Amino acid sequence: MSDTAHPERDDLFWRDEVLEATYWMLGEGIEEAVAPEDLRGFLEAPDGAIAETFADLDEKGLVRETDRGYVFTDRGEQEAGRRFADEFADIRGFDASHTDCGPDCWCHDPDHATDECPSDHEHAY
Repeated sequence: MSDTAHPERDDLFWRDEVLEATYWMLGEGIEEAVAPEDLRGFLEAPDGAIAETFADLDEKGLVRETDRGYVFTDRGEQEAGRRFADEFADIRGFDASHTDCGPDCWCHDPDHATDECPSDHEHAY
């Protein structure tokens, strides 16, 4: 049950926060896997809330635990990407996927057409 008066106790609130922060960290290449302690600097959560949320996400098949932290399953990455896009949809210019590169990315230079772009989108070379 949701507790909107106290979002720190709201499981859905923390699920969104952890999914979005993890999506951002992995998408930006800040971490290869995200551990609960990696999010402490970004999320002001009650003790244990982030670890409990990761455990719940793991149980639901959205993330899987590795020796370095958690990574997304395919389903988890899609869900996190959708939530991230929904959260930031009203920001001007945020109409591309978080993992799309910008128009000034080096991958658009014909001299780099065979180099791998760090984004996940398809290129039309």
